[in-house]
Amino acid sequence: MNKLNHLRSERGQALIQFALMFLGLLAFVALAIEAGNVYGVRRQLQNAADAGALAAARELCLGRSEQTATSKAIDYLRRNGLNDDAIALSDISISGNRVSVRATMIADTILARVLNWREVTVNATARAACGGANAACGLWPVALDYALFEGVQCGQSIVIWDADFDKVNATCTIGGVPRDTCDCYDCDLDDDGSNDFAVVTSLARGWMDFPDTPADGVYTDPCKASGCGASELACRIRSDYGGRVELPACIPGLSGIKAGVKDDVNARAGETVSVPLFTSINCASGSNCSGQEAESYYVTRYGCVSVTGWIQSFVLNPKPGMPKTIKKITSKAVLATKDCSGNCMTFCGGTNGEPAAPWELRAASLVP
Repeated sequence: MNKLNHLRSERGQALIQFALMFLGLLAFVALAIEAGNVYGVRRQLQNAADAGALAAARELCLGRSEQTATSKAIDYLRRNGLNDDAIALSDISISGNRVSVRATMIADTILARVLNWREVTVNATARAACGGANAACGLWPVALDYALFEGVQCGQSIVIWDADFDKVNATCTIGGVPRDTCDCYDCDLDDDGSNDFAVVTSLARGWMDFPDTPADGVYTDPCKASGCGASELACRIRSDYGGRVELPACIPGLSGIKAGVKDDVNARAGETVSVPLFTSINCASGSNCSGQEAESYYVTRYGCVSVTGWIQSFVLNPKPGMPKTIKKITSKAVLATKDCSGNCMTFCGGTNGEPAAPWELRAASLVP
């Protein structure tokens, strides 16, 4: 009898243990399901927060107001599945050139409802900035010397000298010392005491031989010509470079003459374009370019200029008192204006979040 009672007791204990194990297993499965549910909601929220922050940062790059940028962020939260209740719980803040989006959603539980746990709050945060571009596409194939470009006043004209086939060189040397071109030539046409334009000679500009774009189709280059030739330059003056260039970059090019681009330059008149700015030359050896005019340009920033057009006969007159060796010269040139509107940006670039200078190419991207 005692043995029978003992067996019944063991069976009862086993049943209790099984029930406890089953409940534990059920709880584990429920936890896994709820975790997967929360993870799915959070992934949706993170995508929404990323999109909202990036969209708002782009609005800032375009010179739009903080209110407009906030509205754009809300629009992208809604596009990514957030309803009005979730948007009301979310938070969007803008400080200077930076945007922070904290997306919030109340997610319904699935199995945890039996434990009266009916909902869980899920959050995701994203930060983005509109800053100076450290990567860009859509570049104009004309590189300018950074120090010279920085010294040009906002709105001042830039004469990008294109020494013609007569080998006209707009250089200035006084007492054997190289000087700025406007130290020898009259750049103050209205006699108001300040130069009306800056002259960028072959020493301070280069024609870029951008690399061929990868065949992955992410960035499409409309210009198929290569080899540092005139047809490649003409196409990219008219259409911009389709690839993406990350800074710093060593880009091959030519320092000398590039004829036959008059119509291509004039086709961009009135447009703002972004140009590479270099701090040194001969950063690498070997390229598609050849001859004594072949160089490589160490590009560290991007600037913005508004294209005026091609000047077939640009005249530089010597200043009074210049030695007879400084003669009147006439040549071809590309005329542009330093653009400090703050609305010049690349849509396929990147930034580390540092605020951009007024003349600098802007980009929006997610930042830590």
